[in-house]
Amino acid sequence: MKKLKIEAIYYTALYLRLSDDDGDVRESNSISNQRILLQGYMKGKPEFVIVKECVDDGYTGTNFDRPGFQELMRLAKEGKINCIIVKDLSRFGRDFSGVLQYVERILPQMGVRLILVNDGYDSISPNHDFITLRLKSFINDIYPADTSRNIRENLHAKMAVGQCVAPFVPYGFLKSPEDKHKLILDPVAVSVVQDIFHLKLRGHSMKEIAEILNDRAIPTPYAYKTCHQQQKFKTSFCKGGNGKWEATMIRRILTDEKFTGTLVQGKTTTPNYKVKKIIYKDKEEWVRCENAIEMAVDRHTFDVVQNLLEKDARRSAEGAAFLSGLVECADCGQSMIRKSPDKKHYYYVCSSYLYEKACSSHSFSEKKLSDAVKETIRYYISLLADMDEVLQYVQQSSLPEKKLYEADLQLDMLKQEMQRLLKIKKNLYESFCDNILDEEEFRTYKAKYDRQLEEIESAVQKQQAEIANMAETLEKQRQWMQYFLQYQDKEEIDHMMLVMLVKRIRIHEGKRVSIDFWFADEFEKTISFLRTVNHVQPNETLECFLLKGGVEYAQSK
Repeated sequence: MKKLKIEAIYYTALYLRLSDDDGDVRESNSISNQRILLQGYMKGKPEFVIVKECVDDGYTGTNFDRPGFQELMRLAKEGKINCIIVKDLSRFGRDFSGVLQYVERILPQMGVRLILVNDGYDSISPNHDFITLRLKSFINDIYPADTSRNIRENLHAKMAVGQCVAPFVPYGFLKSPEDKHKLILDPVAVSVVQDIFHLKLRGHSMKEIAEILNDRAIPTPYAYKTCHQQQKFKTSFCKGGNGKWEATMIRRILTDEKFTGTLVQGKTTTPNYKVKKIIYKDKEEWVRCENAIEMAVDRHTFDVVQNLLEKDARRSAEGAAFLSGLVECADCGQSMIRKSPDKKHYYYVCSSYLYEKACSSHSFSEKKLSDAVKETIRYYISLLADMDEVLQYVQQSSLPEKKLYEADLQLDMLKQEMQRLLKIKKNLYESFCDNILDEEEFRTYKAKYDRQLEEIESAVQKQQAEIANMAETLEKQRQWMQYFLQYQDKEEIDHMMLVMLVKRIRIHEGKRVSIDFWFADEFEKTISFLRTVNHVQPNETLECFLLKGGVEYAQSK
């Protein structure tokens, strides 16, 4: 038998690549299928001596920072290979300019032969078609760009309807067995989260909370996911140097809206599919979806904690003071600092005055302030108890919505203003017809009053909607009151009760105190609604409450 004459030996590396970018053609482009194709090509070609098989499984072709590709180039630079065989140009890479750099300049300079099997391209062939190759490279570059756009649109659509698109499961949650994009509460981890919020409401600092959890041997989020669940979950919590809870971990949990049932996603992006630099978006661009998941902490509790985190809650040696973090100067807006001349009697002093002499002291005895706050809280709770009784009466009365419209004072004022503006517009037109105003003046004035009229019409619709909403969802309006009424029979007012009910305490010049309760807007809306109801259907109980309770409180505020 005649021996086959081999003109040259090519020390060859096979290159195989697959990524998520391949979409519907992932199966045909699978590593195993690529390997079968390349092995079939080399069958009966003894000139090819396989040195290495370089594989990039799960790597995009839009850049060349791939371990398999870098290994390929290292072998070529070291002279260990002089031939590369690839299924087609899209497996080699999808970056138009980068691919052409390698194909037309880098590999020829290194003396490396390139074979693209399915494209029918062989760099040593005198008939290879650079024009066609450039066109294919351009098309391959377009594909990931289009894929990236489709992926972004798909992810945004999923985020908008409350589906979780994060690659990892956040602490406190599990993926639903029925839907991988739906989060459900992890009962073990969420109990820790609830304890953290509870401890914060009790007046503990984040450092103290971390120490308490460490003392209880509670595993950190990282330890819980990797060890106790015995699964390799990704997590945004780092392991930490000693595997202990830290204040930063506590803050992240306390500020995470997911625990209120609100899923916030899309906080970051990248410039494009080629550049993976992380860009942090403005809050206005985040995708928020309320009630997307079961809440672990109610919204009010979360808001209370955020309010506490914003304050400079300075602490005494004995721990947090009763009013810690809530007292501020009404004139400069800065926090009031707890000071004592003798370690027995404490006073609140304006921090601006204390450190910068930029305000007056506004000095106020801690004991007197605490007593005044407690008295006001008790009065407010009793006021809301009366309001609750009145609302129950209203709820049972089934008042016609039309009559509520007619009786609403705010609505009457808006309608009167609307009539006034319509009359002005009529006078403007008459003045224009009588040549008192020229066309430019007429158009300027008309545009002005048209805008005002649109605003009034919008306000009328809003007011009507509010009345209708109040009438239709009266029970919902009573829900916020339960945060106060749950303490109705409690004799002692502690720090947790205080922060749950009071948003801030302001000290005015002349030792005048004002207290801002939570749900103040809801209180005012309820008072306004009750006034309207009283016009439609007067009642002695309602009248008494408005005259002696609600009105008095609203005016004193």
